[in-house]
Amino acid sequence: MEIDTPLLNHNRLKTKGTGIPTNMGLDHLGIVVPNAQQAADFLMEVFDAELDWEIKREPNPTAGERGWSSIFGVHPDSYLAHVIMLKCGENPLTQYVEIFEWNSPDQNKPLGAWHKMSDIGNSYISFTVKDINKVVAHIKENVIPKWQGTRFIQDPPMDFPLRGEVCTSTFLVSPWGMWIELTCWSQSKNLGQVIKAQRQDEPHHLIGCSIDTLPTPSFLIDLDNLDHNIKQMRSRIGSAGINWLVTCKAHKCPDLAKYILERGGGQGVLLLTVTEAEQFAAAGINDIYLANEVACFDELKRISLLAKKIKRLRVAVDNEVYLEELAAAVKQWEITTPIEVLVELNVNHNRCGVDIDEALKLAKRVRQIELESKALIFAGITGYEGHIAILPPEEKKHQTILSHGILEEAKKRIEEIGIDVKIISGGGSCNYIDCIETGILTEIQAGGGAICDILYFEKANLKEHGHKISSFVLTQIISMPKDKSRAIGNAGFKALGWHPFGGLPKTRDKKTLKIIGLSAEHTKFEILPSNANDENVSNLNDSIKRGDKIMLIPGYTDAMGFLHRRIYGIRGDVVETVWDTVSEKTW
Repeated sequence: MEIDTPLLNHNRLKTKGTGIPTNMGLDHLGIVVPNAQQAADFLMEVFDAELDWEIKREPNPTAGERGWSSIFGVHPDSYLAHVIMLKCGENPLTQYVEIFEWNSPDQNKPLGAWHKMSDIGNSYISFTVKDINKVVAHIKENVIPKWQGTRFIQDPPMDFPLRGEVCTSTFLVSPWGMWIELTCWSQSKNLGQVIKAQRQDEPHHLIGCSIDTLPTPSFLIDLDNLDHNIKQMRSRIGSAGINWLVTCKAHKCPDLAKYILERGGGQGVLLLTVTEAEQFAAAGINDIYLANEVACFDELKRISLLAKKIKRLRVAVDNEVYLEELAAAVKQWEITTPIEVLVELNVNHNRCGVDIDEALKLAKRVRQIELESKALIFAGITGYEGHIAILPPEEKKHQTILSHGILEEAKKRIEEIGIDVKIISGGGSCNYIDCIETGILTEIQAGGGAICDILYFEKANLKEHGHKISSFVLTQIISMPKDKSRAIGNAGFKALGWHPFGGLPKTRDKKTLKIIGLSAEHTKFEILPSNANDENVSNLNDSIKRGDKIMLIPGYTDAMGFLHRRIYGIRGDVVETVWDTVSEKTW
């Protein structure tokens, strides 16, 4: 006979907590399985669990050599071959399962397929669902035929009165024998939502609307022009056998980065701050190059932890002290996750970077650290030709050749001492075609050429190479005097930014409007007379009035993109997508 004691449980809940202080609840469950990869694959496929991190170890050093025998009581010759952490829900601090695969001479293995439910030490994990009948049907059709050994323990599921509601429950036997419970709560299921992988997000209410319905000021990307630019760059960079590393520091938008990566065929993104890198990693970008040095312990620690969250993290290094600090930050953890290093050379930009002799020393030291601890891995060299952005074409080409000559000589010197230089990273949108022609780089750092603005289109001369302007800011006319001598828009330098290389914005369509100045929140337009002989005036019938919305071409997106919290992707002046940026979290 079963006895429920609801009053006792109720009184216990009302008692003030006397346990450990600052308790935030259960964090994760740990299970030991015969094959960690099999268990992870099963949970990821069947339950849409997400990989959080994993570690694979060689047999040596053994648990005894690591000091684990005395800590964990395991056999000195055992070793922890594989550990995988999976996230099995939406809560940021809970719903994790840690999977362990041990190899040990004295390992106790179940006589049957798995421990009996009554065995001390036996455990199971439980997933909760909204529709148990749909789940059972799915498992019978898609899981049991594929995964050998899987079966239901109780079919149909059973109902239990618990917590003042009905819990419908069944057990699924996993391929390695462990039981996995499936529960469905009659009332509580309405308080939660399905996991993100299965969630059908409601489309943004502005998708499908004309740009005239958008708030102002707003950052817009013309997707047709963006696609055109991506195709141009992919064709040129990819056909040369060079990796396209997508620079994202201007727009700070992970979804836009994914859009360019998917269509551009490149690998990885370039970012300039640790916070940007953290936010892009959280959004699912798993190949990041942090093309900047840092100088504080907190950021070094965050870099070492970031490496554990993504597949590949690279950093630029131009200082031996920074190199040693970075290695120490990685080695402070018992589980070492290496970071790839690109030694940065000064290629006449005279900003960050070292000369060839110093680069040689840094490469040797990185390689030494790699052999000693694997905390850092020497990946190659890098240099940024930022000084050539808006030079005349022939001078730009000449300066690119000089800059790449420095990289070429550095590669030669480093390889002469037996260190392979796999990556030579550099260039930018302003000179990417010259970079292809020099034939030195294995990777081109470019992003602005895809989201083209005035600087890239006109001053960097990409219009001569078939690029189209794709970045815009939408503003609205909010004031005009009666004599129509001027018009005032609501996008000032807080929305448009300003940089001497890019200059003032221009209008896309309204050729009778000329921007003559920006203040904090305002655009100041001069209204040009309609002159039939003026080739700059294409529409003589333009009538400017208060309330009109005007598309502006920004001078330089690097000075503008970070000011916006979202980007509207448009085709034919109709909103197709809405992307959030991480600007609010990175400044």
